[in-house]
Amino acid sequence: MYSIMAHYCTWIRKDDHHPDGLVLAVSTLLVGVIAAVAPLPGGAVRTVFEFPNDTYIENLAVRSNGQVLTCDLSKPQLDLFDPAAVGRSKAILVHEFPNSLGLSGIAEYEPDVFAVISGNFSFATGDVGIGSWQIWGVDLRNVGIVSRGGRKQVFPPPKVHLIASVAPAHFLNGISLLSQEHGTLLVGDVNGGAIYRVDVPTGHFEVVLNNTFTAAVPAAPFPLAGVNGVHVRNGDTLYFTNIGKGTFSRVRIHQDGTPAGPITTIAHTFGPPDQFDDFTFDCEGNAFLVTGGGNSIEMITPHGHREVIIAGNVNSTAIAEPTSCAFGRGPFDKNVLYVTTAGGLAVPVDGDEIIGGQLVAVVTRSKGSSC
Repeated sequence: MYSIMAHYCTWIRKDDHHPDGLVLAVSTLLVGVIAAVAPLPGGAVRTVFEFPNDTYIENLAVRSNGQVLTCDLSKPQLDLFDPAAVGRSKAILVHEFPNSLGLSGIAEYEPDVFAVISGNFSFATGDVGIGSWQIWGVDLRNVGIVSRGGRKQVFPPPKVHLIASVAPAHFLNGISLLSQEHGTLLVGDVNGGAIYRVDVPTGHFEVVLNNTFTAAVPAAPFPLAGVNGVHVRNGDTLYFTNIGKGTFSRVRIHQDGTPAGPITTIAHTFGPPDQFDDFTFDCEGNAFLVTGGGNSIEMITPHGHREVIIAGNVNSTAIAEPTSCAFGRGPFDKNVLYVTTAGGLAVPVDGDEIIGGQLVAVVTRSKGSSC
C-alpha cells in the first residue's frame, strides 16, 4: 500500500484478466503532493497479449506499419505483434539472441531498423550481468508476417548484426536515437548510473553523463537502480528517469550527447511503490510515464505543471507493473498507448499477486506522437 504520499482511487472494473477488461477512474485523491490529479476521459485498457507467468516484458517499439516489437528480459526473444489482426494478437518470434539471458531495450535508429540491447541479467541469482551487455542492429526492412503450416512467422528473416559490446556496463536498459545523421545512440546503464553514447557505424562508446542525477542508489526491490528511461527530443534535449531516486529530468545536450546546460528535475513520483521507469512523448510535449509498482500510467505536461494518472491502479492487475510505453503509428491507433508490463514479477500487485507479462493498449485523449 501507499504511504501518506499516496493517491487513492475508486475504480470501476470488469475482470482484470479479461482481454477487454475496462478500467475507469471514478475519483482520485492526492495526499501530500501539490498536483492536479484527475483521470482523463477514456482510459480503457485492453490486453493485446498476456505471456506465461514469470515473464518480464521490459520494452517495446512500434514499427511504421503499426506492428509492435517487444523485448523480453526473462528470455532473449524479440517478438512481434499485429494489433490490427482479427481476433487476439499472437506473439511472433522475430529473433532469438545468442549467449544472453534477456533483452532490455529497443530504439529505431533508421526507418524500420532497430537497436536492441541484450545481456545476462539473472532473475534466479539477481546478477546484473556486468560485462555481458551488447547492442545489436535488427533490420526489418521488407520483413513481413506470413502464414506457413497454420503458423505465423516473419519472412524474410531479419538481418541482425552486432553494433557494440559495452564491456564496462553494469546493466544497459534505456536507449534512444541521438542522431540519425551521425548514427549515434544514447544508452542508459541502470545499475552503473551513467549514460553512454554509442556510435553505430564503429561500435565506439563513451560515457557522456554520469552525476548525481543519473547515479544508482539502493531502491527495493532492486539492490541499486539509477538512470532508466532515456529519450532525446527535438535533437537537443535529453529526458531521463532515475528509477531509484523517483525523478524525471531533462538537460540540453550538444550533438555528441554531452550536457549543454544544467539538469532540471521536472517531476517526482507520488511515493512508493511508484517507480518512474520508461516513457514516451506525444506531439504536444506531454510525457507519458509508466510507474512500475504503481501499476499505472502517468501523464506529465511540459515543464511538469500538471501530473495526471490516466489509467491503472496500484491495486489492479489491468496494467501490472508497467515497464515501457509507445504510441501507435497506424491510422486508427495514434491515440492508443501500447504498454509492456512485468506482471508484478519484481513488485507483486497488492503485495502478492503475479501474472504473466503483458502487452496492453490504453486509449488516451492524446493526438499521439504525430499531430
